[in-house]
Amino acid sequence: MLDVASLLLAAVAAIVAVSGGFRAHAGGMRLAVTSPLPLLLWCVVITTARHLAAPQQPLYREFPRRMAAWSRLPAIRAAAAAVLGTRPIMLIAGYLAVFMIGFANGRAPLRHFTSELLNLPVRWDAGWYLSIVTDGYRYAPGDPTIQQNIVFFPAYPMLMRFVGRLLGGDMTGYVAAGMIVSLASFFGALVYLYALARDRFGEETAACSIWLLAAYPFALFFGALYTESLFLLGTAGAFYHFTKGQFGRAALWGLLVGLTRLNGSLLVLPLGLLALSSTWPRLNVKALAAAAAPVIGLLIYASFIWNLTGDPLAFASSQIAWGRKYQGLGTLVAHQYSILANAGLSGYVGTPGYDVLNAIGAVFAVATIWPVTRRLGLAYGLFMLINILPALASGGLLSAGRFSSVLFPAFIWLATAVPSSHRAGWIATFAALQAFNAALFYTWRPLF
Repeated sequence: MLDVASLLLAAVAAIVAVSGGFRAHAGGMRLAVTSPLPLLLWCVVITTARHLAAPQQPLYREFPRRMAAWSRLPAIRAAAAAVLGTRPIMLIAGYLAVFMIGFANGRAPLRHFTSELLNLPVRWDAGWYLSIVTDGYRYAPGDPTIQQNIVFFPAYPMLMRFVGRLLGGDMTGYVAAGMIVSLASFFGALVYLYALARDRFGEETAACSIWLLAAYPFALFFGALYTESLFLLGTAGAFYHFTKGQFGRAALWGLLVGLTRLNGSLLVLPLGLLALSSTWPRLNVKALAAAAAPVIGLLIYASFIWNLTGDPLAFASSQIAWGRKYQGLGTLVAHQYSILANAGLSGYVGTPGYDVLNAIGAVFAVATIWPVTRRLGLAYGLFMLINILPALASGGLLSAGRFSSVLFPAFIWLATAVPSSHRAGWIATFAALQAFNAALFYTWRPLF
């Protein structure tokens, strides 16, 4: 532990030396780290104390060996290949689209940098997360039609703020931090997804499942300043450790999920189902406590919102301003059918426009609930259901494609259902559609 602490201090000192450090205020306390010298001094003191107290192989010699062994693991190699094989090319597609297609309405509605490359991650919800990072949460009572940043849960912007402080505490650092958090979370999520699929269906299916997810048409949000990567990491991690009986780790991931998105608290239902159907009778209490962790995350944020607004559910009622109000699935189906009946197929594609793309994601998600339930179990099917049907019932097709991207059991099932000879074709088709969606997203077309 002391070796780890000294390495962390050395890493932070290097970051401070490059970025200039940071200053922060917490209540009446002031924290300032503007020079690497005190950090390096503490690093030397801790390292010396460790060697005097326990002379043994130092971590800086052991660490490279462990890293080399870790990098040879199939899950790590497959996840790294999927991230490197999909994320950069989608950013390139978006960057080229900015110049070759151009912005909707002729200009970017939000800009933090003059450089299009630096400004590329600043799209749609990214502006709200950056406002939370720089200015905190704000609430204007009295008008439910005003969009307010309290609808965005705190885990992702707080991680952006923490990492961004280490990178200098300016807008460039915060945007870079958001990309680091998103991509690192996506990598970790793919490792967990690989492990889940491998334990049940083998290495080949596991590798296919993560490539199907990484190439999925709406996987572009895993490389954006959005919560999708963090949510996927937390849910996949919670499922993996829960099925292994590692309830402490599962609870930590569940807590993170509850602090990441409003629907994160619903993770309690599939985890609770796993706990009740488990084969660990003596551990049921621990399992149920771990299953409740997502709700605890929600309660923590609700307590903060209560203190800020006087209403612990203000983040839920504020969803109305974002076009989310419960109308039921019947209303959604009737509305889409009326457009199709009156305008025909070509008119349907042209009239709602981006609804067609989101409908593809919604149909994929709903259609795979039953086969996922049959192949993976009721808990996985329930996870799918609670993360897509409530969203469709309250917001229609708004962001339905994005919501479908985090339904990892669907990609495990799909990897088992698609014959080996057809998998490359599926992945290539998915990737082509994702590049098209990336071009729309980065040119400020309403695909969010």
